[in-house]
Amino acid sequence: MRLSILLLAVGLAAPFHGLLPVALQAQDLRAPVARAQDARAPDARAQDTRPIEIPDLFRQATIGQVTLSPAGDRVLYTFTPPSYPDPARDQQIHLAMLDGSEDRAMTHAKGARNQGAQWHPSGDFFGFTSTRAGNGRQLFVMSPEGGEPWQVTSVDGGISSWGWSADGSHLAYLSGRGMEAQLRVVDGEGRGAHRALTTHPTPLSSFQWGETGNHIYFLAPDAWDEGEYRRRREGYEARPIQRGLVFDDFIHLHAEHLWRVEASGGDARRITSGDYLVRGFEESPVGGMLAVIMAPRDPHIDNRPNEVYLVNEAGGAPVRLTDNDVSESLVGFSPDGAWLAISAQKDFAGSGINEIYVRPVAGAAGAAGAAGAANSEWTAVTRSYDSEVSNATWSADGERLYFVGNDGVNQNLYMVGARDSRVTRLTDLRGVVSIADGSDARVAVLGFSDPTRPEDLHAAPWDRLGDSGAWLKLTDANPWVEEIQLARTETVRWRSPDGTEIEGLVVYPLDHDPSRRYPLITEIHGGPAAVFENRFLPTPAAPHRAYGHLLAAMGYAFFLPNYRGSSGYGDEFRTEIAGDYWTRATEDIHAGIDHLIEQGLADPDALGFMGWSAGGHWSNWMLVTSDRFKAISSGAGVANWISLYAQTDNQASREFYLGRDPALGAANKPWDDFDHWWAESPLRYIENATTPTLLHYGELDQRIPMPQGQELHLALKSLGVPTEFMVYPGEDHALSQPRNRLVKLMSDLGWFEMWIRGADTWLEWDEVLEMGKRIEEVLAAPGPGPG
Repeated sequence: MRLSILLLAVGLAAPFHGLLPVALQAQDLRAPVARAQDARAPDARAQDTRPIEIPDLFRQATIGQVTLSPAGDRVLYTFTPPSYPDPARDQQIHLAMLDGSEDRAMTHAKGARNQGAQWHPSGDFFGFTSTRAGNGRQLFVMSPEGGEPWQVTSVDGGISSWGWSADGSHLAYLSGRGMEAQLRVVDGEGRGAHRALTTHPTPLSSFQWGETGNHIYFLAPDAWDEGEYRRRREGYEARPIQRGLVFDDFIHLHAEHLWRVEASGGDARRITSGDYLVRGFEESPVGGMLAVIMAPRDPHIDNRPNEVYLVNEAGGAPVRLTDNDVSESLVGFSPDGAWLAISAQKDFAGSGINEIYVRPVAGAAGAAGAAGAANSEWTAVTRSYDSEVSNATWSADGERLYFVGNDGVNQNLYMVGARDSRVTRLTDLRGVVSIADGSDARVAVLGFSDPTRPEDLHAAPWDRLGDSGAWLKLTDANPWVEEIQLARTETVRWRSPDGTEIEGLVVYPLDHDPSRRYPLITEIHGGPAAVFENRFLPTPAAPHRAYGHLLAAMGYAFFLPNYRGSSGYGDEFRTEIAGDYWTRATEDIHAGIDHLIEQGLADPDALGFMGWSAGGHWSNWMLVTSDRFKAISSGAGVANWISLYAQTDNQASREFYLGRDPALGAANKPWDDFDHWWAESPLRYIENATTPTLLHYGELDQRIPMPQGQELHLALKSLGVPTEFMVYPGEDHALSQPRNRLVKLMSDLGWFEMWIRGADTWLEWDEVLEMGKRIEEVLAAPGPGPG
């Protein structure tokens, strides 16, 4: 097989249309946000575009670590350019003005990771960590006007975390190896003398300034095993497996707890105790009270994920606010400290959708008998929404919370009343949105992506989130996309045999001819509680998956179904496959393919199938239950649920989907219902397999370990089914090395080309090596930068 090689000529992106006021009232915005009903096709791009090529999949830059200035007039973010053949080593701090007038790089050190920017409370300067000094992550401070940053720390091995006090008068940082991991403090500008703040008997793991700026909270284990530390540092990898199931840190050797130390110095005071691990905490804005998440230290003894407690610093036992079998996360206190919000699964049970829960906490830390009311005093304020929620943040007045809701193939912004639980939809988007920074009372910084644009930052007033004309685009991280002729992506809906409406995405071949049928590749997402959405695909983190635009340029149609078990369609839709993993979802997928055949798009004699993780599970299931596919590519998929149960790092998910009852202590293990677990295993039906199948596994994958692939591969080889087994050394569940991502991508394409279109070979290493060089050339070529 000969794949085309890209030779790029990179052009310049269009400039901004002039300056826009800070009030964000302007309507003349470059690239306005798409509404759900917006049916604009990518054909509206300039006529001098070209089809996407393999190197383009490795060109995406990413934006992260967004922080808004105290004045709300500018934003700092981390810009990570693409990198090949090694993972990204170059990260820069950028600054964008919220009036759209400027977006520029603040740091320029090549080959250095500049990240974690934080504004000084005055807004006059900011800090960040950088590896530019060549001795780990060191702390630097610089002016937003530019110039050279000044180096604050120069400690052996670098620092692990840092932060300013509320008034900006002090700067604290955590540094040191092993027992020497302690807090140091310097003046707010980082120019004066440094002093040790803690000499704790065990090393500190993290810290956070208190609300007043007069004290610091930190986490530290109750004991320290110096021999264990030295073993790791000196490269002795052997260890007793009883300390963990797969990860050697699965069981912590010692409890870890919360302490308080005054910024002026002195002895630290213990806040929490017991055989627990403090996983997170937040101080009430009015002070004196902490919300703390604690988890059991040893999951073999107590396998509850965690619980939420309220701690009164004045003393007294912690008040337990939850008592259940699921994991909770803190959303935070309301601005007046009267309410606490958390996120947890529906009804505090199972593996269904997550909801936002709110409860009053004023006075609760001292309330007698409050522990007995755990769970009952929480109100699920998003219950009427019935879909996944994320990015929740309190409004400035504490009357409502804003959040991002999953609406099938799209995401939208919502708000919900903290007291009346009234959910209001604020946007109607065709795309994916996130709240990148919701700390300012006036304006939100949002991330947005759609099928034609990778993610960029936008600013919008909180009271005009629903008006896309009020969204001001702040960044243009990937201007090269304007050069590309992108395929048309549409939402498609069909009925499954039981009458349920199913939704997904279809990417049409470039220059689609309605009178022709095309080979169709169906990709299944992982999870299975995940979803394919109207975002730019593939993502920078996974160019080897969901590469529909590339397949479209090669003359394929590409299908992304959101089958039963997916997120974004309500709790019942998501959990319906528990206990009967395959039936409904398999019907959904086949019905979707049938629909595309009936519509005249797909050639029924030229079907391919692929997926990773849960998508690999379904690939393996299709292998043994259907002969309609000409080729299958299966990544990190299960062969045998029984053997996987002991191999994987995640038993809870298997107990939910296979064990039929997710409750702790329930009869949901393989030995409780051996026949059922075996009946759900693809290996049980391997003699039905006939489809040529390409297998992919990370050598160190702990979620779906490589032995699952070995079981399947040996069986297919023994039965004479065409198969190849790709192993990626050093890789875990997600491929992280760009070279391996390229190999996976090109082997998939070759597999489909050979078994669907009749190519002679499926993988030529000289082509892979040549393509790798082309990618390096493309990334090194001058072109339009972000702005």
